[in-house]
Amino acid sequence: MARIGAEERRQDFIEATIKVIAEYGIADATTRRIAAAADSPLASLHYVFHTKDELFSAVYESLINMPQQSLQYAPTGATTAESIGEMLRQLVKWFTLHPDRATTQFELFFWNLRNNPEMATKIYAVSIEAAQQAIRKITGEALDQTALITVSRLLINLFDGLLLAWSTHGDLERLESETDTACQAVQLLVDSY
Repeated sequence: MARIGAEERRQDFIEATIKVIAEYGIADATTRRIAAAADSPLASLHYVFHTKDELFSAVYESLINMPQQSLQYAPTGATTAESIGEMLRQLVKWFTLHPDRATTQFELFFWNLRNNPEMATKIYAVSIEAAQQAIRKITGEALDQTALITVSRLLINLFDGLLLAWSTHGDLERLESETDTACQAVQLLVDSY
């Protein structure tokens, strides 16, 4: 049997955790269940991630990092406002193509909010920072720092609200319509700067 590298094993555990949380919820995401989903001994999981909090942090970080590639797209000839609106659209689209990740992201955030509020605060800050970096990459210096912070916060808040609503109603057509409206709101805000 071929030996699996540490980084590959780490990623296996992250993927398994996403699946387990999406299927069973965070309360029933035991390390034993996660190790089984990764087809790995429990001891290997504890070797790679010393605590469950460490594992959950790695999962959340990957949930922030995974869709970043979808944020690199800016339509040719688009204004700054249109580019940022399109970022929101692409982010929502990415998560609708990966519903387990959307479910897991919500589960982890609310679990942290109840059990580790400092981590929840950190998660939100990291999300805002990731949005700011993505906006800067596409728009350059088109927005000053105050505008960048405001637009990034709105982008994350709209994104979270859209996915939470979609999680409850499950209607992709409705989500697309609501996303269009949210993108227009982002564009209007950006245009006001």
